[in-house]
Amino acid sequence: MKILTVVIPCYNSAAYMDHAIESALTGNEDVDIIIVNDGSSDDTSVIADEYKKKYPHLIQVVHKENGGHGDAI
Repeated sequence: MKILTVVIPCYNSAAYMDHAIESALTGNEDVDIIIVNDGSSDDTSVIADEYKKKYPHLIQVVHKENGGHGDAI
């Protein structure tokens, strides 16, 4: 049973996504991680999809049009 869900909203955040995701991964099997790509135009979507492939049992990725931070959350 998962004890924590971490939502990581991202907009053009390729430069610091690795740090945010790796920090959340320290929870191991106790966490679910949801990465929300809020319409980024940089490599955010590529990085998110790579993490999803690497950790399919922990990470979900949502790609959506830009709606701002509140909408991404």
